Amino acid sequence: MIMLKRLALVALAGFACVFAAPAPAQSGAPAGVPQGSPQAAAAQRKAEHDRIRHERDAIKARRQQDEAACYQRFSVEDCLRGVRAGARDAESRLRAQEIELNDAERKEKAAERLRSIEEKQRAVVPEGPSAGASAPDALLRKPHDPQGMKSQRDQEAGQRAQQQRDRVQKQAEERAAHNATNAERAAQARERHAAALKAAQERRARIEKSQAEAAAQGRKPAAPLPAASAAR
Repeated sequence: MIMLKRLALVALAGFACVFAAPAPAQSGAPAGVPQGSPQAAAAQRKAEHDRIRHERDAIKARRQQDEAACYQRFSVEDCLRGVRAGARDAESRLRAQEIELNDAERKEKAAERLRSIEEKQRAVVPEGPSAGASAPDALLRKPHDPQGMKSQRDQEAGQRAQQQRDRVQKQAEERAAHNATNAERAAQARERHAAALKAAQERRARIEKSQAEAAAQGRKPAAPLPAASAAR
């Protein structure tokens, strides 16, 4: 069990080093593009996508190196489980960051569509009713509350993103607990097997000693245990 914990700590430390490694320099907004503009935000998100892709490649390379090192150890399966669990946790963190970027892109596209609709409405509908316009005509030309609709859509998108992040985190925790349970069961099975072998060897040694003493004293030695009992 102690060996398993050490292997898991080594694997997690390796993946922590991957995240600590410097990511490629972000390009930021192109020259001539004002900060805070949609073009600058899109450029920044592209840089974030590039960073996530770089870290994902680094995680994959690190996992391959650690799995190769596991085959040089005594407890190969336990080592591999620890390495793969660390890789899954690192991938889950990257996936959560990627979800946030995608959510920001969806919000920006929705806002752009809303601006386009508003511009079309202003081009078709005058800013205010004419002097001779009737009240019903003015009400028909009155647009809906676009700001309120946008706020509601942003709130719903934020809730969906948070739910997705919660699901990713819960799945990562369940996988970690499952891996730890399997590792503990495997360790207990090995201990039971070793204890059974030791007990069988001790019984065999006692029988052989008894037979040797009986032969030395001229007595008939006891019959050996059946093969099935010895195997247990």
